[in-house]
Amino acid sequence: MKTKTQEIEQKLNQEKNRLGLVNGTLKINEYDETEHNVSASIDPKNWNIKIDLRTGFNPIHDKRQSAYARKKKISDGLEVLVSDIASHEIAHWQLPYGSEKGCPYDTYNHDKILEAVKSALPSDKQGNAGYMANAFEDLMINPRCKEYKGDSPGQTLFWDNEMSLAREKEKRVSPVYEAFVKLNMHLFGDNLDKALLKRHYSNDKRIEQAVRKTISELNLPENIHLTQEGTSMLFNKPDWSRMAGIFAKNMADLLESSPPSERLSAYSQEGQGQGQEKKQTGNGIEQKLGTRDGKEKIAYGRYSNRERQSTNITSYEQLDALYRRLARAIPVNVEAMTREQSLNISPLTFRAFDKEKDDIAKIKTSKLILTDQGLEFGYAKEPLTVQSRSKIQRKSFPDFKLVVLDNSGSMAQGINGNKGNTQFIPWGDNSKYHYALLGFYGIENFLQMQGISQYINHGLSLFSNQTRYKESDYQGIDAVRKLALAPEFGNTNLDAKTLTRALSGRESFALSISDGEIGNWDSEKADFKNLAEKSYFAHIQIGRKTQFSRDLESWNMPVFYVNKGEDLTKLMVNTALSTYKKFTRE
Repeated sequence: MKTKTQEIEQKLNQEKNRLGLVNGTLKINEYDETEHNVSASIDPKNWNIKIDLRTGFNPIHDKRQSAYARKKKISDGLEVLVSDIASHEIAHWQLPYGSEKGCPYDTYNHDKILEAVKSALPSDKQGNAGYMANAFEDLMINPRCKEYKGDSPGQTLFWDNEMSLAREKEKRVSPVYEAFVKLNMHLFGDNLDKALLKRHYSNDKRIEQAVRKTISELNLPENIHLTQEGTSMLFNKPDWSRMAGIFAKNMADLLESSPPSERLSAYSQEGQGQGQEKKQTGNGIEQKLGTRDGKEKIAYGRYSNRERQSTNITSYEQLDALYRRLARAIPVNVEAMTREQSLNISPLTFRAFDKEKDDIAKIKTSKLILTDQGLEFGYAKEPLTVQSRSKIQRKSFPDFKLVVLDNSGSMAQGINGNKGNTQFIPWGDNSKYHYALLGFYGIENFLQMQGISQYINHGLSLFSNQTRYKESDYQGIDAVRKLALAPEFGNTNLDAKTLTRALSGRESFALSISDGEIGNWDSEKADFKNLAEKSYFAHIQIGRKTQFSRDLESWNMPVFYVNKGEDLTKLMVNTALSTYKKFTRE
C-alpha cells in the first residue's frame, strides 16, 4: 500500500509530464531532521526535481489556516503546497514548457536582471542582490502560476508558514519580505489569501509607501491574471532590466545588510555570512550560471544583442565562452581521422551447411538442420553486424603551438579597414585578430572532436612590444586562452629565442600568423629558420607579401595568403586538419 508521500509523488509526476517536463524525475524525500519544513530544487542538467519534507510536516496546523483550507476547499494541505511549489520552480524556466512564459527563462536574462538590481542597490546593500533578483523573478511568475493552474493556495500557505516562523524567531517579519508578499497579493491574491496573510503585517508606513510606489512605477494591475491581457505583460523580456531596477531601488530602504531569513519560495539557502549572500538552490538558475553552457548563453546573448559585457562575470570568462560558442559554428569540412569497418557480432539464424560453397571450418556442430537429405550441420546466416569506428595511429601526436600570433596594432583593424562592433569584443568582431582567435578556438574544437586533444600540449606566443609565451599541461589550457584574450596591440617585434625555448622538447605543429612586416626580422630570421625547420611549420599571411613571408617561401616553408577574415579562420582549421591527418594511417 502506498504511503501518502508516494501518492503525492505519483500525482506530481503526472502533473510534471503534463507541463512538458517529460525528461527527468520528480522525487519526494522525507527526513526527521531537515533545515526547512519543505524545500524544492531542479537540476538543470537533467531536469530532475527533488522535494525534501520534514517528517510529519503539515502546512495547515492552526485555526486560521484550517478556516482558509475549508473556504478554499483544500482536502490535503501538504499536497496543495508541494504541488504549487513544484510549479513555481518550473515556472522560472517556463510554464508550461514551450510557452516561453518563465522568468528568468535562461541565464542570459537572469544575468541582466541581477546586473540591474546591483546597479540600483547602494554599496552597503549589495549582499542582497541575489535575493532581490530572485524576488523580482518570483514577482513575474507567481501570477502566472495562478493563471495557469486556476489557483495557487499552496504558495499562500508557504508564505504564511515562513512569516509565522519569522515571528517566532525574530519577533517580526522582515520589512522587505512584507513588501514582497503585499506586491504578490496585489497582483493575484484574492480576499481569502489576503485575509490569511494580513495577520503578519506590521503596516509600517515605509513598507506601504514602497509598495504603492512600485505598483505605480511598474504599472502593475490588480488581479493581473483576470485582466484581458492576462500575465503576458509580465513576460516582455527586454523590459525586465528596467523593471528589476525600479523594484530594487524602491525596496532598497527596507533592506538590511544581509538578506532576510524568510525564503521567497521553497529553495534552500546555504553559506550565509555577515553581509554576504546565501547560495540559493531551487530553480537551478544559480547552478546553471557556473556551467560552460550557462556562461555561453550570457556571452552569446549579450554579443548578439550588441550589448556590453556583463559586470557579474570576468571579461576573460565571457570572451572565452563566446569564442567557444562561435568556433563551433565554423563551417569547416572536418574529416574524421578514423576508419569504419563492419564487425559481425553473432549470427541471428542458421541454415544447412552447403559443401559446394561454405567454409567447413565455420560449421556450427551444435546446430542441426533437418533437410530432405536428413540432418545437416548448421551454418551461420544473417549475422548481427555493427559499424565500428577505430583510430589507427602512431603512439603520439605533435603538440599544437600557435607559435607566432601577431598582436600588433594593425591586427586590431579589419582586413577591409572596418574592425566591426567593439561593444562586447574590445578589438572588434571584424578585426584580423578576431578571426585569428576564431581559428585558434576552431583548431581546439577540431582536436577535441577528433578525440586527440588530450594527447596534445597546447602553446601560444603573442608578439608585439614583447614576445610572450604560455603553454598548457594535459589538464587544461586556461593559461593559453587567457594569453590569447589579452593582446597588447603595440609594435611588431619578434624574439626568436623565446620561441626556440617554447619549441624545445617534443615535436610540434607550429603555425604563425601575421599581417605585415616584422620590425626586427633581419636580426631574428636565422634563429626563426632553425626552429621552423625542426617543426611541422606553416604560415598564414594576411594581405600582401612581406619580407617575412618571402623568406619563408625561399626556405620551402608552406605559406598561405588570405584577404578575408572568414578565409583566415577556415584556413587555420584546415591546415591543422591536413597536418594531423598525416599522423593517422588507415
